[in-house]
Amino acid sequence: MKHTKAQYSQWRRKPALLLLASALAFACGSANAQSTGYTGIFGGGPMYKHVASNISEIENSGFTEVVVWSVEVNSSGDLNFNGEFPLTSGGTYVGNNTWPSFAADLVTMKKGTPKRITFSIGSSNVGDFQDIKALVNAQGTGPSSILYKDFQALKQALPSVDAIDFDDENSYDSASTVAFAVMLGSLGYHVEVDPYTNASYWTSVVSQINSQSPGTVDGVHLQTYSGGSGNSPCSGWNFGSVPVYPGVWDADDTPPQAQSAISSWHSQCGITGAFLWLYDDIAGKTYNGQNETAAYASAINAGLGGTSTAGPSVYGIYSDGTTFTTGGLDSDGYAYSSNLLGSSKSWNGNTFSFGAANTTNAYSSGTINLTQGQYSELSILATGLNGNQASQTFTVNYTDGTSTVISQSLSDWFSPQSYPGESEAVTMAYRDSSSGSKDNRTFYLYGYAFSIDSTKTVKSVLLPSNRNVAVLSYALSNPTTSATQVSLASSFNKSAISNDGTTFAAAGGVDGKGDAYPAQLLGSSLEFNDVLYRFGKANAANAVRTSGQTIALPSGQFSGLQLLAAAVNGHQTSQTFTVTYTDGTKSTFTQSLSDWLSPQSYAGELQAAKLPYRDTHSGGRSGSTSYLYNYKFNLNHIKTVKNIQLPNNANVQIMAMTLVQ
Repeated sequence: MKHTKAQYSQWRRKPALLLLASALAFACGSANAQSTGYTGIFGGGPMYKHVASNISEIENSGFTEVVVWSVEVNSSGDLNFNGEFPLTSGGTYVGNNTWPSFAADLVTMKKGTPKRITFSIGSSNVGDFQDIKALVNAQGTGPSSILYKDFQALKQALPSVDAIDFDDENSYDSASTVAFAVMLGSLGYHVEVDPYTNASYWTSVVSQINSQSPGTVDGVHLQTYSGGSGNSPCSGWNFGSVPVYPGVWDADDTPPQAQSAISSWHSQCGITGAFLWLYDDIAGKTYNGQNETAAYASAINAGLGGTSTAGPSVYGIYSDGTTFTTGGLDSDGYAYSSNLLGSSKSWNGNTFSFGAANTTNAYSSGTINLTQGQYSELSILATGLNGNQASQTFTVNYTDGTSTVISQSLSDWFSPQSYPGESEAVTMAYRDSSSGSKDNRTFYLYGYAFSIDSTKTVKSVLLPSNRNVAVLSYALSNPTTSATQVSLASSFNKSAISNDGTTFAAAGGVDGKGDAYPAQLLGSSLEFNDVLYRFGKANAANAVRTSGQTIALPSGQFSGLQLLAAAVNGHQTSQTFTVTYTDGTKSTFTQSLSDWLSPQSYAGELQAAKLPYRDTHSGGRSGSTSYLYNYKFNLNHIKTVKNIQLPNNANVQIMAMTLVQ
């Protein structure tokens, strides 16, 4: 009987690393690996069970390799993920019968930071490689063999898969393993090996594979936990020019501990990549207020030398009630409140982490060394101080010596000017003063997104030489550009967004009870997970209250349709959306929506906006938090869309809609 790693993971535990944890002094969102290696994350069911929040989490995590685990090979050659997701049968791909969205989900993940998708074969105490040996001995590895047919079918159905990982922990048959790897190379796959012991066997196998099929094995996932506890990529595991990427386990190591271990190996022998075991443990969780998956990615990338060497120099964030003599953010004794700002914020499709309160936690002037990689966008959270700061120069430098020069005006943190390229990313009801008291007026932190050259490797950004410009966090990303906005103007039938201070009917607003989204917080548009949404004009019809109506869609072939929406007057479960294509066929989606005041984190639901107050019909504010949610429906990308029929439910409110390639 075969067993999965999940059933036997307790056998692979190791003691916590006895290394000093180094602090993430200024963590940055969406960090990527250095261009010479991969930072990977292994995961099982959460990678393929089509949970939209998991796909988005991985897409924006900062990891550059996704290792989907574990492919089982049975005695007939059929492939199956963990005994619950049949992939092939008799040389034919059958995965669509179980998870039809899997192929599209892999494509979505690779639109973000992941650049490699790897499937891992084998595990501890299972016989996958014994079955492979028997099949190779009986049929060989030519085009008529079942292994060839299976992996060819896999390649055709899932072209996003780049590599196959070998986790053989009990067979160790050199001849069949080499033949199998060479066959995979001929089909266009790379191969990575995944040892925890038997170094001489693995170094010999890799040498044999690459001598027959040069470049096929291009990485080694070295287990340094559980049975591999004590392994070091710097000793005893020499694969010549093939890089060794050590792994850490979240059950043993926190993000700072993982960073410390990887930093130590990086210093000793210059490792260029690493990986985390296991996403199943941390999917959807937080660590110190930030997304835990992104926290591990940031820590691993930092350990590989990808963080800034220039530290923040300004005391810009304090906890409420703290007295200070540092001058604060503006040199005049004022600072942002950590109680309001929190440890992280999401904006522009990225999660930005802030430095610890009551320390140096903001940048002003100087150079920030960025995580090296190729990106199309640099985003920052920043503000002007002591007045608006017009026409400030930011210079992004690349490793080839060239630069992109950007001019941006920044509003004072007290008086937003809505400069081009400026968004109000965070609105706060007060700021802290050096006496420990509060300045009870409204203050802002602004978001800016700069387009940079994605064909070059980014190195650093030179900030304006101006103490009155402060940067609190940055993120590097590759936003989706192939998106088409769906015009809802002719379908708007209620006013759900109002300007602060304006009055409207007591039976109006989002919920029909006199409460509305504040335009000052929501803005005229929102970019979430690299997709732009535009809102209707405030104080006018700007939302669609659904009643079973049909909305025409821009003609074209798209992979997904995304909504910004919410329920009102309670949660609205199992709502039906139907997309019709020009050939008359349909795709029907069932989605539960949380009430705009109480998120339930339904499957397929993400929080796109969290607003600290609501506007009331009397022109005032309600202090309770409101939310706007994101939903994504995967479309048949080979068909041309025609229209979408909305649920017949007046308590479902749609604010914006976008089609994506």
